Amino acid sequence: MIKHLIFGISEFKSGIGRGIGKLKSVFRGKMPNRLSEDNDIFSRLGLFYKLLSKPFVMREEEAKVIILSLLSSEHAVFIGEPGTAKSAIVRRAASLLRARYFYYVLNKYTEPDELFGPVDINVLREKGVYKRRVEGKLPTAEIVFLDEIFKANTAILNTLLSILQERVFANGDEIIETPLISLFSASNEIPDEVELKTLYDRLLFRHYVKPVPENKLKDLLKAGVQIEIEGVLAEKPVLSISELKILQGYVEKALSKIVNSKDFIQQYARLIIIFREHGITVTDRRAVKGLKAIAANMVFEGRLTVKPEDLLVLKYVIPENIDDFDKVAAIISEEVKLPMRYLKDLEILERNILRLRDEALKLTRFDLRLLDYSKKLFVIERKLNEIAREALDDPQVEVKVRKLLNIIGELKDLLASKAGF
Repeated sequence: MIKHLIFGISEFKSGIGRGIGKLKSVFRGKMPNRLSEDNDIFSRLGLFYKLLSKPFVMREEEAKVIILSLLSSEHAVFIGEPGTAKSAIVRRAASLLRARYFYYVLNKYTEPDELFGPVDINVLREKGVYKRRVEGKLPTAEIVFLDEIFKANTAILNTLLSILQERVFANGDEIIETPLISLFSASNEIPDEVELKTLYDRLLFRHYVKPVPENKLKDLLKAGVQIEIEGVLAEKPVLSISELKILQGYVEKALSKIVNSKDFIQQYARLIIIFREHGITVTDRRAVKGLKAIAANMVFEGRLTVKPEDLLVLKYVIPENIDDFDKVAAIISEEVKLPMRYLKDLEILERNILRLRDEALKLTRFDLRLLDYSKKLFVIERKLNEIAREALDDPQVEVKVRKLLNIIGELKDLLASKAGF
């Protein structure tokens, strides 16, 4: 077994070396040297993430998947029930970038004209060329959302695959380079047909979207009413497309750092083999692309140094079917031993919460420091929710987080009563 594993890792590492050059050609723009050169852009990337998920309840993971897709110039599919804000959050992302956006719901009768534009009758009559008027359609969009994507018929499929893979659209006698950054899609099922499997494989990021849990239902109702009143579009963009391309350049830089990290590549190769041994299909193409997702995560976190916890991003890349999502998460958790790290972080957060509680008990009514304490609690609560998501349902971490969130809830009530609410 060990001998087989070592041989597999060796073969896989050589495959990575061949595949990495192909990845680099995808990125556009100059590759920067240091993160410090663009501190402002990285600050606004953080703001982009915060504002993207702000109107929604418990959609931070979906926001992260969107940003990882944009940073890596890859595509994503959200799998799950309708009515979970999938299209709304993508539309908001486009508005925060002021990107050209195209949205469509597919069905088995959808015609190519509906996505790619109607045939230009005048050109057909005068020149005999079958050309489409693409203005305002998918070939001119920078961000696309296709709902029910796996209902695409064969008349659409080949053209769509060319746009996804090559970023080109054959329009009569002209080949158009499309400005597409990322295509996002949704489906409540994973396809079985061979033709649609090819389309599924072109969507690097895969995320299983779950409904908001019952204990967050009140928050969901409030947020939903607010969205009904104000909408989801941002008043002004946070990042420009040109700045996004600078960030994509950092992803390329991060990719080079990964390839030069022998220890990390060894760990990554071993993890891919473990997935395969557990019956999870990981093609060579997807294994190489997984490194690109890791590079995007490094930039999302604001660094060019790869860490074992970057492997967490593979839970958005590796799953092939619904059952794989939990299986992949558990394998990654075991590989990087995350629960131990998070339990240490939770000890520190618990000390901070208890200190805040002791200090809050001493405050008088209407004390000006009440607002400051509320802000600190909000930051701690957000960190706890992040740990709960990233710890991949580890029971020890889950129990500890729930305990601390209950303390925070009691502390919020205390601060509210002292503030006169």
